[in-house]
Amino acid sequence: MAISNNPNSPRQKMINLMYLVFIAMMALNVSVEVLDGFELVDRSLKKTTSDTARHNELLMQELHDYYQMNEAKVKDWYLKGEDVKSQSDGLYDYLQELKIRIVQEADGMNGSLDDIQRKDDLEAASRVMLAPITGEGKKLYERAVAYREHMTTLVDDTAKMNIIASVLDMEVAQKGGITRNWETSLFEHMPVAAAITLLTKLQSDVRYVQGEVLASLLNSIDIGAYRVNKVEAMVIPQSQIVMRGTPYRAQIVLAAIDSTQRPKIFVGDRELPETDKGWYTGGAGALGLQTFSGRIELPRADGTTGVYPFSETYSVTEPTATIAPTLMNVLYESIDNDIEVAIPGVPSSSVRASISVGTMTQKSANVWTARPPANAESAKITLTATIPGGNPISMARDFKVRQLPPATPYLLYTDASGTTRKFKGGSISKKSLLEANGVNAAIDDGILDVPFTVTGFEMTFMDSMGNALPEISQSGAMTPRQKEMIRNLTRGKRFYITRVKAVDPGGKAQNLTTTIEVIVN
Repeated sequence: MAISNNPNSPRQKMINLMYLVFIAMMALNVSVEVLDGFELVDRSLKKTTSDTARHNELLMQELHDYYQMNEAKVKDWYLKGEDVKSQSDGLYDYLQELKIRIVQEADGMNGSLDDIQRKDDLEAASRVMLAPITGEGKKLYERAVAYREHMTTLVDDTAKMNIIASVLDMEVAQKGGITRNWETSLFEHMPVAAAITLLTKLQSDVRYVQGEVLASLLNSIDIGAYRVNKVEAMVIPQSQIVMRGTPYRAQIVLAAIDSTQRPKIFVGDRELPETDKGWYTGGAGALGLQTFSGRIELPRADGTTGVYPFSETYSVTEPTATIAPTLMNVLYESIDNDIEVAIPGVPSSSVRASISVGTMTQKSANVWTARPPANAESAKITLTATIPGGNPISMARDFKVRQLPPATPYLLYTDASGTTRKFKGGSISKKSLLEANGVNAAIDDGILDVPFTVTGFEMTFMDSMGNALPEISQSGAMTPRQKEMIRNLTRGKRFYITRVKAVDPGGKAQNLTTTIEVIVN
């Protein structure tokens, strides 16, 4: 007996029911993570599309600039560029309209692309794209194919044609021996989030193809025409400030020059030799502002010669140097003194510094560290450099060397807000005293900040009869006996930290005369 294909037969009804159940199961299995993943991809594609669109605007502006410079020569390419822009914008806007319609089909007329509610809706995309009469899928396919074919006619490079065809691949899909048309394979039972991402991807492809075609049109413009919106002579000096006795050097070039034609360069009425490759050497015998001028001549494609004048100035100065301490105009013994060094017109990498006593090391590009020894009274810092095309130069400056001022003892503690503070006398809580754990010392006068190493100190307490009870530490840390004495103090009681011994960074021992009065709060 033949099997009935009647759609109303019990067998067909059962098949239809099973298909609906299968679709419902698919809808239930679309996880939130997958839908969120589509949203991330969509945002990334939008960013790429936006960047490509800005690049395309620059290409179109460049094409417009060439058109203004030489309308007769560039007109055909400019009109093609306008056509590319119009066709691309039209297809892009149509894709945007389809995205809005799918979202509104799922979320209602107030649905927004920026806030899709029913991302897992499996029917909205099908209703918009695959409806029997009003479906937009076939229309989109035909428009995209027509756009692809039109764009390939505007490029001559076979490789670019293949790129465009590959990017806008609209071939139908085959699965299990069954051929499905392009729109069905993309939008049938497709969640809204996935359908929107697919359309965004097509928008990105359109902008990419638009850029490829515009770049091809620009490359097709006759390179004999000047493909810049401004052509001018340029003088590129090694330095605009030179020292007397050293030559001034500058390269004279024509911006965007045609490499197939060598320009003639004249300084005054003298033509520079071709072997100089545009390098000009001027004199530096007289001090002050020096000026030179000339012209560049370049043959045009129409047989005429373009003449581009130039004029440039440079200054000739006496050899000078800058040697400046970052703190003040003295050096301190036994510590690192940062020195900024510079010679006008000379790169910092070419400048070397040395000191007559002690050590001199480079810290950064133009900062060196001078460290005079203890007991030195003066030091001379010398800069040397070799100027390109000139003789080595050397300049020096004398500095006085000072001993470090006395250090100040202090306790280091943490206040209630967690800020580390220095205690140099007055009222303080017993808790902060015990947390301080020892005595520190440093030069901290607002200019210098030089730590010392404490090697000993004395705490003097008073008993009830007014007798002094000294407790000595042989290091910078409090002894257990000193801490016990502090714990036994009541509020308002005071003691003194005296006879602090410390060693400066150069290893020189000092007896600090400052006494810290401590009042227990």
